[in-house]
Amino acid sequence: MLNLNQDQSQNSAQNKTLTDQVKALAEKHFERVRQLRRTIHQNPELSFSESSTSKLVAKELQELGYTVKTGIGGTGLTAELAPVDAKKNAKEKAATTAVIGIRADMDALPIQEENPVAYCSNHKGVMHACGHDAHTACGLGAAMILADLHQSGLAGNLPTKVRFLFQPAEECTNDSGKSGATLMMEDGALEGLSALVGLHVFPSIPTGMIGLKEGPLLAACDTFDIKITGKGCHGAYPQDGIDAIVLAAQAVQAIQTITSRRKSALNPCVITLGGLRSTTYAPNIVAEAVELTGTARYFDPQMSTLTRTELERALGVVRSLGGDFELKYKHENPPLINDPTMTEAVRQAASKLAGREQILEPGLQLGAEDFSFYCQHTKACFLVLGAMIEGDIRTLHTPSFDIDEEALKLGSAILALSTLEFLQNN
Repeated sequence: MLNLNQDQSQNSAQNKTLTDQVKALAEKHFERVRQLRRTIHQNPELSFSESSTSKLVAKELQELGYTVKTGIGGTGLTAELAPVDAKKNAKEKAATTAVIGIRADMDALPIQEENPVAYCSNHKGVMHACGHDAHTACGLGAAMILADLHQSGLAGNLPTKVRFLFQPAEECTNDSGKSGATLMMEDGALEGLSALVGLHVFPSIPTGMIGLKEGPLLAACDTFDIKITGKGCHGAYPQDGIDAIVLAAQAVQAIQTITSRRKSALNPCVITLGGLRSTTYAPNIVAEAVELTGTARYFDPQMSTLTRTELERALGVVRSLGGDFELKYKHENPPLINDPTMTEAVRQAASKLAGREQILEPGLQLGAEDFSFYCQHTKACFLVLGAMIEGDIRTLHTPSFDIDEEALKLGSAILALSTLEFLQNN
């Protein structure tokens, strides 16, 4: 059993045995984990609609001996190993205070898959283009490893110390502006939790490598919607109207100067306009209105206020030309900041599993993740898992996204061993 009171030399020998056990179990469960990943990939579900995925995950966990709570954050769930001794008294339970979580997200994206693979999405217009199928599979792989260690007695008093969070809706928010992480927390997913670990596959990093960094890693994310209103008329007589498309063109140009002229070049920020549509689409009609949507990414919290203020300033050109605008601005999530203590536990696990030379420190990334909300409430670490298909780098959020499934082994193993490293040393 994992005895936290052993002396240093005994701990060293046990850790080596434990690492070897975790590696062997990751290999043992690999085919099942890969099968689960492909099943989830073939049956993707959009944010807030992950009912079938959630049922599949719950069934797997229950068969492994976990106590599962469903309906967390909507279609999410949590799971813990059932106690070894149901008669264990409350005093003994209270003594095990360190509870660590493993988080995996489950939702897919509204993208039509173009991969010529047997496990291609069966749902038209929906695919796992961000790797959440792999994250869920790695979470289940870690659950298999820890269940085996628990049954063998090697993990000692693990049952009251590890909780799995399978989260819905990482990719978007509901009408109240809340994503899956916030909804999971509102339903008590973090209660009693001392630490949390999660991962994201990256198709641009070689399989077998791990990206790990304490402190800021991923950016905050704001989204905005703009409606520009003019006056419609016949295209042969533009003088009778106010062309909303022309107004929008002027606004787009002004918005593009915000990051280049209204902030310091030393303060990372990007503003992207991701969509534009008019109320009409005909060659002989002057459009009455145009809608734009976009996002702002940054690390400095003050950039949220600056971005909103400067968007309103840039859109002033619309009113100066006789039109009007409406701006709806939403703060979706804060920057993701990794806790040093949990990051060190993950670093130790990664070093033992892959070798310290396989750990790289990524630069700041302007991508965003709602795991950042968890980071504000517990000691959390989010790591990057290399999953590059050799000779064929894929890109996140594209119709051709895919991963090297060999990465599932290390992903499962590092989630499992990171929990044990934290529990042993905290």
